[in-house]
Amino acid sequence: MAEVSQPTGDNPRAAEIPPAASGVGNEGVKKLVAELLAGRIVDIRPELDFTSELGFSYPVVEQALKVKGREVLSILESLVSKDTLVRNFFDRLLRCPQCRSVNIRPYSCCPQCGSGNFARGRVFEHLSCKFGGLEDEFVSGEGYICPRCGVELRIGGGDYQSLGLMCKCYDCSEIFSQPEIQWRCLKCDALTPQDRIEEVIIYSYSFNEAKRGWLEFEAKPKAQLIQSLKRLGYEVKEDAVVKGRSGAEHSIDIMATKDDGIVVHDIAIGIKVAGEAIELGEVCDFDDKVYDIGIHDKVLVVLPGLTKEAEKFASQQRIKVLEIKSLETVLASSAAKPAVEAPKEPFAVKSKAQLIEYLKRCGYEVKEKAKVSGRSGATHEIDILATRDDGIVVHDIAIGTEAARGAVGLDKVFAFDNKAYDIGIMDKVFIAVPGLAKEANQFAQRQRIKVFEAKEL
Repeated sequence: MAEVSQPTGDNPRAAEIPPAASGVGNEGVKKLVAELLAGRIVDIRPELDFTSELGFSYPVVEQALKVKGREVLSILESLVSKDTLVRNFFDRLLRCPQCRSVNIRPYSCCPQCGSGNFARGRVFEHLSCKFGGLEDEFVSGEGYICPRCGVELRIGGGDYQSLGLMCKCYDCSEIFSQPEIQWRCLKCDALTPQDRIEEVIIYSYSFNEAKRGWLEFEAKPKAQLIQSLKRLGYEVKEDAVVKGRSGAEHSIDIMATKDDGIVVHDIAIGIKVAGEAIELGEVCDFDDKVYDIGIHDKVLVVLPGLTKEAEKFASQQRIKVLEIKSLETVLASSAAKPAVEAPKEPFAVKSKAQLIEYLKRCGYEVKEKAKVSGRSGATHEIDILATRDDGIVVHDIAIGTEAARGAVGLDKVFAFDNKAYDIGIMDKVFIAVPGLAKEANQFAQRQRIKVFEAKEL
């Protein structure tokens, strides 16, 4: 990034560089990363270019991306912010504060009147009349004569004295030791004093090899995973920022959401890429974030793998771990499944047969009066158990039905919730005919049970 160092000695501050244009910038970043990974671009070095708005350019990037100027700089800096590129000092340029051109040259002038009409040489002073001037002004034949009073100067130190090498302005006759330096802009012709000229620091950029593994993953497997999720009917957000129950905001690498009309499925996908096995601490951090957000479908994509401790913890927390090989298998399995479209209208329960048919159309395998063993060792009967394996995660929905002459009470919903908890199913649906009592409805909301009320089934 270009920086401007003020002549007052202040610390350099960032120059005003607008963000990359939406779409163009993102595509430019991806294309430049591809060029870096392929080794077609190695070192990115600036060159002076007085025709550009910046005064310098990065020809190798401009040729590869077909963009110029600030767009190039914005792309480079976005990759620096992600540690993909390493920025190194290359040069310091001076810039005109009026038009911001770096095409400027020094202009020496008289500090008294600003004229450039001066000469440097040995300066004499006639001690009698106090006239001062260059030696050439005093020379007459083989001696010295004062140009002002015409007196011949014979004795150095008596008639005149030498002031040494100095400058004299021919316009105002000022004698000075050093000229003042100003800078003339060759673009707008403005003159700027030395203490007001701006300094621009320009950088070269090089590829950060430590990020190669991550970038190679992003370039292909991650893109394929996102495409697979979309094909399965999920809405996908990368680098999603989600507020947790604690009030803290968490960043999730990939958030996949699908509303199939019965329940809303959220999958939090974390990506950990490193040079060696991922440690327990990183898996714990991911699990803590997802727990605070309240998502129970958790997937962790790791490269190259997990340590034994981390692997054991992930298993205990029901985090599905995918290494690159297993991810490739999952993606191949998902590709073999039919594409899923989100329902266009809200689902309403009309009959058990209609519900089962709807679930099957959504890709679920359905079992009625399913017998399932719980963690306690007890066997529970679930009215309808719907299971769908997306290849990425397996979704289980426990569906309970209860019909009564009046509102269904809290005890029925409580018993259903206990069964689902013991079995370990988090997606719960309760169908109440003709409806739920107030306390039962409050309990269902608290336990995140999706409730459908119907006059009859």
